[in-house]
Amino acid sequence: MKNNPLTPSNIRKTWHYLKKNGPAEAFVSALERLSEKKNTTYTYAPPSEEELSRQRLSQNISQILFSILVPVYQTPEPYFREMITSVRTQTYENWELILADASPTGRLQSVAESFRDSRIRYIKLAENKGISANTNEALSLACGSYIGLLDHDDVLTPDALYEMARAIEESKNNGTAVSLLYSDEDKWDGGSSFYDANLKPSFDQDLLWSNNYICHFLVMEGTLMKELAFRPAFDGAQDYDLVLRAARQLGKERPESRKSLQVLNISRVLYHWRCHRESTADNPQSKRYAYEAGLEAVREDLRERGIEAQVSHSKHLGFYRVDYEDIFRDRPEVAMVTGPIYRGNRIAGGALNARGEPVYQGLWRGFDGGHLHRAGLWQSCSMGDFKNCLLRTELYEVFLQTYPQFAPDQTGRDIPEKDQRKAWADFVHQNGCLILYDPERH
Repeated sequence: MKNNPLTPSNIRKTWHYLKKNGPAEAFVSALERLSEKKNTTYTYAPPSEEELSRQRLSQNISQILFSILVPVYQTPEPYFREMITSVRTQTYENWELILADASPTGRLQSVAESFRDSRIRYIKLAENKGISANTNEALSLACGSYIGLLDHDDVLTPDALYEMARAIEESKNNGTAVSLLYSDEDKWDGGSSFYDANLKPSFDQDLLWSNNYICHFLVMEGTLMKELAFRPAFDGAQDYDLVLRAARQLGKERPESRKSLQVLNISRVLYHWRCHRESTADNPQSKRYAYEAGLEAVREDLRERGIEAQVSHSKHLGFYRVDYEDIFRDRPEVAMVTGPIYRGNRIAGGALNARGEPVYQGLWRGFDGGHLHRAGLWQSCSMGDFKNCLLRTELYEVFLQTYPQFAPDQTGRDIPEKDQRKAWADFVHQNGCLILYDPERH
């Protein structure tokens, strides 16, 4: 689908951005949105009928029971039906759907019961205590060894649970007990249009502190989710708070495993986030309180980890900026912080991929890298440029002692920077450390 930049949704977002950040920033943001819409297309490619049939007949998947929790509140009946149908049409059939309805009437009960499926458990709550408390009611009834979260007006792709079960089984066969899984997602207009795909990286704690990029479709080990539960103080960002605490808990259990933390990304769109005027997908201002709750969740997580840092809202709602007092003191796993390198007004270096190529090659100065704003966020990277960086001095000295061929000498010999940064990156990762990209480092 090729998006029209002059939709009512985009006009509203631009107006709110102008009021928040001023005309100069709004002008740059508008230029980026126009550039993005001009050059970006996305088409959701559903699995073929042959593939879905193969999944239904597959006997190679363990019989994991998934509990799907859905807090419900005055959901429009068509949306409610579509959500339930998306679960009932899963190719993987060992699931239970727990609907915790806090609506003032029981109107939706008859809809749920009309499906005549014993796997659907409808619970009428006595009162609406908020999304966290309501979800906890559903959580207390969950029997699954893994628990997934689904919003009341969104839908799963038909292969969502199959892909989760397959990934869990493969990890188990490889000797890894995965505790948290998440997939890619996109937005959906309720008809035939899918857009704004969120194609996610592997687990990245720094990116997570900047934004809840994990979001949907989230599946977590049942015992872990029940231990953590949802906290009403973080309503609106309750999933974000849950994931931050889960990552912290898993890090305590396996501190030697900084890379995986028992978290697995499935690089496939398994979740369609419905976009309508009242949803945060279409109108970020509709839940401004959620972004304040997200800010406090990040602050608390850093405090609990003993990290001294200031957290603030970035230019974009739902995205945060972390500023450290002394990153090398508080983050012993960080070996290098690199910043953007510009040639003229375009990025020519900074964060580099495993091939040594700039991740944001050619991006205009002031642009943030599209609707996900990734180029404007803290994140880990495979390699980093030396031209604009901070190094952990003691580790770099060990590196030079280990690889003296990269140390400067008095002959003035030219050491190719690409060779040096690759050797340094390999050394950093072999020592279990990180290279971070700070987009605001100058």
